Amino acid sequence: MRGMPASKPSLPLWRRLPPFAWALIAGVLSLVAAFAPTAWHMLAAPPGPPAAPAKEPWRIDVGADGTSRVMGLQLGTDTLGSLHGRLGEALQPAIVARRGEAGALEALVDPFSAGFVAGRLVLAFDAPSDALARWRDGAAKSDVMDTGAHRYTLSADSAREAASVRLAGATFVPALSLSADDVTQRFGAPAAVQAGDEGLQTWLYPDRGLAIALQPGRKAVLQYVAPPDFERRLRPAMVPAASGRTRARTTPPTTR
Repeated sequence: MRGMPASKPSLPLWRRLPPFAWALIAGVLSLVAAFAPTAWHMLAAPPGPPAAPAKEPWRIDVGADGTSRVMGLQLGTDTLGSLHGRLGEALQPAIVARRGEAGALEALVDPFSAGFVAGRLVLAFDAPSDALARWRDGAAKSDVMDTGAHRYTLSADSAREAASVRLAGATFVPALSLSADDVTQRFGAPAAVQAGDEGLQTWLYPDRGLAIALQPGRKAVLQYVAPPDFERRLRPAMVPAASGRTRARTTPPTTR
């Protein structure tokens, strides 16, 4: 209206900010610029490696090809060389033989941790008899075991030759005592139970390639093979083991 003073045009917001506000904004922008690349890489980075598979002795994964995985071991697929790469000097391969026998290629890992369960592990390998005889004759040393069998330590050349031999079975003796209730809780009910002398019971799980020997006053002995090998490798070995006449080929002496 005529006679009224004209109002001043309103200043934009950015021109009305005090100096300290500009300093604050500049600081925030500097921080954003500094951390933006790091934040981008964190958001764009691929996910980390999957969690390691559980290694407890009751976790048995059976593959469609008939092999099985237990305690981080691939039965029927792993070789002495691949296991040496993972276990290092803890793996102690040797030929174990009684007088007049060709023997068997085994490897001791003691102590061995199966997840949170500690114990003693013996691995059995599929080695041809002629190779066993050659490696035994060229052994670096020989020791007599408590069972009366001889343990022939492989020479360096024999160990290199044996690196491609496949893992056939594993025997695990947990340090802790296992009762029948413990076994049922962890492994389920067995397909059959074989009775032996002095209260020995062998629980059989053919579909999982597993046999568990339980005896009062002794440590439990868990034996594993690939399920297709159960009838050929494990069930026949249980008969003399149950009668107390001799130990199974892949079973270390039980300890009190």
